[in-house]
Amino acid sequence: MKNIFTLIAAMILGSCVFSQDLNYARKVINDLAGEAMHGRGYVKNGDLEAAKYINREFETNKLSAFKGAYMQEYSFGINTFPYKLTVIVDGNELKPGTEFLVSCASPSLKGTYELIWLLNDSVFDPEKDIRFEGLSVSDKFIVTDKYHKNLKKDNYFGSKGVIFLKDDDANLWWHVSNGHDVLDFVALDIRRSKLPPGTEHISLDIKNKYIEDHKTNNVAAYVQGIVQPDTFIVFTAHYDHLGMMGQQAYFPGANDNASGTAMVMDLARHYAHSNPQPWYSMVFITLSGEETGLNGSEYFAENPLFPLENVKALINLDMVGTGSDGITLVNGKVFMDDYERLVQLNEKGAYLKKVKIRGESCNSDHCPFYEAGVKAFFIYTMGKEHQEYHTVDDKPEVLPLTEYNDVFKLLLDFVASYEPGFTIE
Repeated sequence: MKNIFTLIAAMILGSCVFSQDLNYARKVINDLAGEAMHGRGYVKNGDLEAAKYINREFETNKLSAFKGAYMQEYSFGINTFPYKLTVIVDGNELKPGTEFLVSCASPSLKGTYELIWLLNDSVFDPEKDIRFEGLSVSDKFIVTDKYHKNLKKDNYFGSKGVIFLKDDDANLWWHVSNGHDVLDFVALDIRRSKLPPGTEHISLDIKNKYIEDHKTNNVAAYVQGIVQPDTFIVFTAHYDHLGMMGQQAYFPGANDNASGTAMVMDLARHYAHSNPQPWYSMVFITLSGEETGLNGSEYFAENPLFPLENVKALINLDMVGTGSDGITLVNGKVFMDDYERLVQLNEKGAYLKKVKIRGESCNSDHCPFYEAGVKAFFIYTMGKEHQEYHTVDDKPEVLPLTEYNDVFKLLLDFVASYEPGFTIE
């Protein structure tokens, strides 16, 4: 009899030990967003280091692998800046990441250049602008502002480059989604206070490196279901981020999206050690190439490792490090029954302030799966307690994880609600 009670106690303990674990999540976020991962981008193969880290965690927790391997390799072309970036104004060298950004589509350029100022025009037609008639700007930089965002893509004047002034209290947001091609001019964002009105020249030394065939990996694992193993519930999150801009500035990406990756890995631990095992097979996919334009999810959706037509639901987690104002469900208006069920589960569990609904949006990795016919959602948390996005200050030490535990519990309830006979009392 004593042995029976011991066995029962062990089973109960086994089912609880791997419930949501905030300490585990923080460790994963600290590791993924640490300097050793180089921003999980394409300089110093930061994305590969992150993929190997996730691979080891899946191995440690004894998750099953599709076709004998967790990693799914693919490739794309991307522009990078692995060398020191120098921008000098009036003898002052600016700091990359905090005082200036280089557009990811910029080429190499070195020299000192005259500045032509074009500011405060809410209406602008470059073909009719008489200020530039007869003026050659092929060896000059144009200084402009928020009204001329189109100049970042189209070099109407054939200038050597364009500088966009950013207010000192505005975030310097970097992106790499435009880095698949290299343009013929340099585009910079510079803090307004670092380029005073009337400045006549700027000196810079920018060297890019275009990688034609950058090899990267999605990392996927699963826990086999005990009743319907050929039916799947899927969790996804992108683990990549922006990487490094030069040798000094790296973008940690704690909220975007080490937070979502940590939650997917935590869910994988939970289901790998749950007792009993899940009804359906649970799939956990961490994706690369999201920041470059959903490359990883597009590749996986086109080259699935399991039948996508057998997916009951896919939940994509991207930026879940806050939560004081609840969560948003993208595609909720498409699948109203699931949205309403999520609301009811949240109310029953008294988890989050609210579950906000949104319609279709191709703004994260759920999109390629949804377009392939999968019932796919995107969940992100809401709250003003952490507003760093695509900046060098999206650091793990300032990420609050306000509602991590409650979001985790709600997701467990949502998965359980797909089992036959489930009712919300």
